[in-house]
Amino acid sequence: MEQLIRYRKREKEFKRKIKILFLIILALYTVVFLRLLYINFFEEKVLKGAKDSVKIISVQDYRGSILDRNGIPLAISYPVGYIYIYKFSLFSDEKKKEKFIKGLSRILKIPQEEIRKELSKNKDVFELITFPLEKKEEIRKFIRRIDYDEDKKRYTKPFITAHVGVGQKYLRFYPHKHFASNLIGFVKKEGGGGEGLEYQFDRYLTGHEEKGKKFILYKDKGFLFIEPKDYSFYEPKDLVLSLDYRVQSVIEEIKKEIRRRWRPQKIVIIVMESDTGKIRGFTTFPDYDPNRYEKFFPIFTRNFGTYDLFEIGSTFKPFLVAYAIDKGFIKKNSLIDINYGKLKVYKKIIRDPINYLRKKKYITPAEVLIYSSNVGAIKIGMRLSPKDFDKLFSTFRMKKTPKIIFSENNPQISDLHNEVNKAYASIGQGIAYNALHLLTSFNALIQGKYVKPSILEKEEVQTEPLDISPGTVIWLRSVLIQVVEKGTGIKAKSDLFYIGGKTGTAQKYDREIKAYSKEKLTTFFIGFFPKNPKFTAIILVDEPRGKEIYGGTVAAPYFNKLAERIALIYGLKPDKK
Repeated sequence: MEQLIRYRKREKEFKRKIKILFLIILALYTVVFLRLLYINFFEEKVLKGAKDSVKIISVQDYRGSILDRNGIPLAISYPVGYIYIYKFSLFSDEKKKEKFIKGLSRILKIPQEEIRKELSKNKDVFELITFPLEKKEEIRKFIRRIDYDEDKKRYTKPFITAHVGVGQKYLRFYPHKHFASNLIGFVKKEGGGGEGLEYQFDRYLTGHEEKGKKFILYKDKGFLFIEPKDYSFYEPKDLVLSLDYRVQSVIEEIKKEIRRRWRPQKIVIIVMESDTGKIRGFTTFPDYDPNRYEKFFPIFTRNFGTYDLFEIGSTFKPFLVAYAIDKGFIKKNSLIDINYGKLKVYKKIIRDPINYLRKKKYITPAEVLIYSSNVGAIKIGMRLSPKDFDKLFSTFRMKKTPKIIFSENNPQISDLHNEVNKAYASIGQGIAYNALHLLTSFNALIQGKYVKPSILEKEEVQTEPLDISPGTVIWLRSVLIQVVEKGTGIKAKSDLFYIGGKTGTAQKYDREIKAYSKEKLTTFFIGFFPKNPKFTAIILVDEPRGKEIYGGTVAAPYFNKLAERIALIYGLKPDKK
């Protein structure tokens, strides 16, 4: 009996302690909840009579990683500590200032002058420096000790802790620096995507719509406090791109080679998987290091492959010839009168530059493409009405850009009711596209179906049939292979794989002289490999410098390197015997 009584007493005591613990936890949660309500709804009254001291600051919050298709990180977030400064110019104790500067210099091993320079900023609130997270408590205690007077055994005014605080945030890190930088973009110091996919998928990566994490900074009884403005729970997600790190490495290296050889204004290289539309590589020049984005002019952070429009020159000819044959304007064996490579358009004489064409009175549609005859293309184009051109653009999805990347600009097409404009449009003048759009339409042309491009690995493949016969597609592929085997694209020729494609050289309109320039050119090679296309790619080199500046001499020589290296990565067997 006595044992039962003792057991019940212990049980009663245990329940009493559980109730007390529960009440304590409930009280703590209540305090936190009320504090949250107080801050969010009465933040201007956090300090009685001192609402001017309240500041809202924004810092980088955690966001999901950006990964290539195989999980290789392209952008990651990691935690750091940071020191924030509040109205430091009002802090008058020079002795404490010096103690702070020297001590911080010693702990973080940075020059004192660097700290002094940052502290001299004429701002109310700013971030002084970031540091490894493991030093957070050491620095917090160090700053607190500055206010402690060893002789008086107490904290003395003015408090440096009223002007200096320590916090925690996340920094975005791009381990490969310039690697696909203009596509991926960057995150601003105060949080929120600043460009590229970081901007486009900001909400997905962070799990919320806020640009950065908001904190309330305020002073209370001489001390500086910082508290989250919002305690909501978010679910950041990783973004898995269709980019293949291995393919990206190949085109980044090719880009460097082009830069060294031709010193151009811009470069765009894009590689697409022909059947799926997945973008396996995407690089541009100028590029930049997203880890130091603030050191670069805004123009360097732009995606030149989607934002900029380029007149497409002779890369338009395959679209024109294929459409004209498929719709019966000409036949595959038609003879086109090129008058020995000479034609007058309005007041200007158009000449074909290749000697082969200057010896010919008539050529076939295939030869128009193989030797890139401007006269032949104009003669074919003039058989189409403006309405026919409109149907051509619709057939190959050339009227509107795919819009898979936010910065894509729609094409500019001149008024083709004007006969002169129509003639020049036949050779790609007066029609301008972003590089991604041109590649997408070219892929549709050589596939016989529209494949929507995709930058996300897990996005479903979307295709649409084209109003073009399979026979025309097969014929065009064989002709484009001849362009490389014996025509203007011969420098793209590979000993291992059949490559098909088209060169392009577009004069750029010079606003100063109000005419097309003979010196400023955009050069292209757009093509596919192997014979049964697995990959479709474009190399665009804008305003290269040097002699013999054509698509066949500037862009084409790098395409076989691209094709052979990517084929090796994917284990494609050579299709040339």
